[in-house]
Amino acid sequence: MRQSEKETFATDLNRKLFSVDFHDFLEKESTLNDVEMSREFNISVRDVQHLRRKRK
Repeated sequence: MRQSEKETFATDLNRKLFSVDFHDFLEKESTLNDVEMSREFNISVRDVQHLRRKRK
């Protein structure tokens, strides 16, 4: 089934939180600490902690 541009945009938007690809975040979470992740994704440490809480 084909997706329209609007559906594709919505799907991509749902995958990103704080302009971070959540799947990429999950892969790197196990190896990096909060400070390293904040530098990797250019977000604050508080945002990293918020993403970790959202995941649980």
